[in-house]
Amino acid sequence: MKVRKRKKKDPNEMTILEHIEELRIRLLWIVGGIFVGLALTISHSEQIINLAIEPLKQALPHGSKIIFTGVTEAFWVRLEAALVAAIIITIPFTFYQIWLFVAPGLKESEKKFAIPFVFAFSFFFIAGAVFAYKVVLPLGFKFLLRYGGKELSAMPTIRQYMYLFLKMITAFGLVFELPVVSFILARLGLINGKDLLKRFDYALLLIFIIAAILTPPDIFTQFLMATPLILLYLLSVIIAYIFSTKKEE
Repeated sequence: MKVRKRKKKDPNEMTILEHIEELRIRLLWIVGGIFVGLALTISHSEQIINLAIEPLKQALPHGSKIIFTGVTEAFWVRLEAALVAAIIITIPFTFYQIWLFVAPGLKESEKKFAIPFVFAFSFFFIAGAVFAYKVVLPLGFKFLLRYGGKELSAMPTIRQYMYLFLKMITAFGLVFELPVVSFILARLGLINGKDLLKRFDYALLLIFIIAAILTPPDIFTQFLMATPLILLYLLSVIIAYIFSTKKEE
């Protein structure tokens, strides 16, 4: 009696519930990876805070200090800083889990992009975070704090600063993913370089709107975010020209 071999299920034939279950598994792996990272970073929370506040310390006038106003504020800020550090150091693992979720629906020829995909996403996110830390935050703080004058003393709270710091780091990390997203959309045939170039004026308007939403309400900081975004958009146009699979009519 012959035993029939069970055919491997085509990913395209998976039900919605099976897709949701696969997504749940990947999210659990991502959360688990972050908790492992948190176990490593929690003991270094003081060093992480000192590293995070360095751009503000350089811009503060002599005699000004960073303070906390609540009894538990310093504790929670340290915990949040350690958690964010854990998320950052586990970014490659997170993107790898995202790839595992997406990969079953791809062709064999497209699966060879697994390692470049994880590397590119990680590289551009970290590049955006470093750009914000090294360029945008120091210049932005120097620009904003000089309006205090001699009569006003700057005394920013650590929670207020960390909220702004994390917002800027995350925002720049995400917007720097634009070339990678453009590559994926181009390979799927959803965009091409010619169309992106035609819509450059609309993209320019959208870029300044995004910069206005994600940055503090001053023109200087918005410009610091808009400039790399414009360059990234132009890079995305080139990437779409090279890798687009969309048929030209």
